[in-house]
Amino acid sequence: MKWEGIIFTFLLIYSSSFGCIFFLTPLIPFVYFQPRLGRWLMDQMIWLWQLYAVFLYEKICGVKAVISGDAVYDDECELIIMNHRTRFDWLFVFSYQIRCGSLRHFKISLKEILKNVPGPGWAMQCAGYLFLHRNWEHDKSTISKCFMYFKKLNYKPQILLFPEGTDLTAWTKAKSDKFAKANGVEPYEYVLHPRTRGFKYFVEQMRDVNLFDSIIDVTVGYPVNIPQNESDILKGNFPKEVHFFIKRHKALDIPSSEENVDMWCQKVWKEKEERLKKFYQDKKFNVKDNKIKLKDESEIQSLFKFANIFWSIFQISTFILLIYAPIIRWFALLSISIFVFISKFGGIQVLLDSELESAKHYM
Repeated sequence: MKWEGIIFTFLLIYSSSFGCIFFLTPLIPFVYFQPRLGRWLMDQMIWLWQLYAVFLYEKICGVKAVISGDAVYDDECELIIMNHRTRFDWLFVFSYQIRCGSLRHFKISLKEILKNVPGPGWAMQCAGYLFLHRNWEHDKSTISKCFMYFKKLNYKPQILLFPEGTDLTAWTKAKSDKFAKANGVEPYEYVLHPRTRGFKYFVEQMRDVNLFDSIIDVTVGYPVNIPQNESDILKGNFPKEVHFFIKRHKALDIPSSEENVDMWCQKVWKEKEERLKKFYQDKKFNVKDNKIKLKDESEIQSLFKFANIFWSIFQISTFILLIYAPIIRWFALLSISIFVFISKFGGIQVLLDSELESAKHYM
């Protein structure tokens, strides 16, 4: 094990867990009683932690983000689709989002089980992430409610969806190859065949609530070191670079019929396979016309410094207060109890459903 991996993992879990306990718990009442204010406050705290996460893996662990492709806009309602190479794609994509999109309005579609992870899972609930069961009838309801919630609050989300449904491993590739053989299509080496039903429903719902400006097709590649799972991170096996190639598709350019949306997604994934084949040969994306517009790097570095100072002071203070201040320990236990209770009965999503109803009074 390398010290970078241990320190990164400890600080990430410590900051997210106690940040959730001490910063997000007091904001839960706002979710119900002041919906828009509650969403704004939650977003600020989640954004501040996301900055810290990027600082940790870029500055402490030496990960470099390389971004190329089309220009995107941070004030659009976007569906971001990306190949799922490792279990940490969702984390590394923060580097792209902070430089090109809106990290404050960034949401992720994740597996349901993750919302119950103590600390980080609770924070993800507060962030308004979408947790899917892989039960289609249940997931349809979750997706629909989520977009109605955003619509009622006049909120412009930028949602990350992994159409493949899981990360690329030997086991998942074998399943993907089996699917390809059964359906008479080409097996892939660098991506999995996408599950288009969920993707089609996302597009349909975003159109229905008029929260659909574009689809951002992100292709992620790791030229050196691919951290497949948590043990790789603990061992310090961080990627030296994470490359993002961006293609922006206007909403008006996306087919309207469900069948054609399906075909469009399949076409995008076939192009992604060819793109990644060349990427792993050249160790970079060959871009002839690079239109990407990155935010001022000096401003981003200043945000990193601020986030590092903020969370360092917070973590030291929390450690001391938990030892010497009984009231802080009681508050921490109360907060943990609240999140365990809420998670048992459906999570913050239940409150978001209530928030959806409350938000009607603000329209």
